[in-house]
Amino acid sequence: MRPIRALIRIVLFLLLSLATIARLLLAFLRMRMIGTKVEAKRAYIHLRFVAFVKQVQRIMGIRVQWEGQFPKEPAVLMGNHRSYVDAILFPVGFPVVYVGRVESKSWPVIGWGASLLGTIWVDRKSKDSRRATRAAVRNRLQEGMGIVIFPEGTTSKGPELLEYRPGMFYTCAEEGFPIVPVALEYRDPNIAWVDKAWFIPHAFHQFGAKHIDVAVRIGEAVKMTEAEALRAHIRNWTETQVLELRTQFDA
Repeated sequence: MRPIRALIRIVLFLLLSLATIARLLLAFLRMRMIGTKVEAKRAYIHLRFVAFVKQVQRIMGIRVQWEGQFPKEPAVLMGNHRSYVDAILFPVGFPVVYVGRVESKSWPVIGWGASLLGTIWVDRKSKDSRRATRAAVRNRLQEGMGIVIFPEGTTSKGPELLEYRPGMFYTCAEEGFPIVPVALEYRDPNIAWVDKAWFIPHAFHQFGAKHIDVAVRIGEAVKMTEAEALRAHIRNWTETQVLELRTQFDA
């Protein structure tokens, strides 16, 4: 039953993704023809993305235990990184742009869709790319958009967190942008995509489970003018919450 369930879910996910991509492309063409304003285009993209997220959660049997409230105003949302599932755990009420690794840009379907959503792709091995990413993030925030970023830079099984990369904290400290920390933890820690495991076999195994249970705990917005103090505060809060969530799942 598990392999059959996984196959059905993956097929439905791919069909939903392709349908969403096609719908976005058609909408973009129509908007270009009638000269739709950027703000309206972003609002439409966000509306479609939130609908997509909710549908994927249902298809994949993802059950989310929410604690706290996402901010109503745009902010930098920072979560620890466990799995490719993390990206669909941010159904906020304002347009957001994700920051992702450039290696994911070429992925069939997933990379295409992420690019259409306006994902900022960063090559972490390139200093110029990291600099350009910081500039792009600053521009989006100044334009009133939110940012979703996983500052560990890669997934880990945990429960402890990896070090948080510093770049975004300097941008937020310098510009006064608020950071909202988000702690993510799964009932099954093996959902973490690590150790250079092949993506398709790993996803096939995980999506065969009847349910994927995840706890999402949202913190209060934080502003600081000292970047390293800000980084330490956000990481320490997130790790404390993740360890607590892990304990609750293990109980």
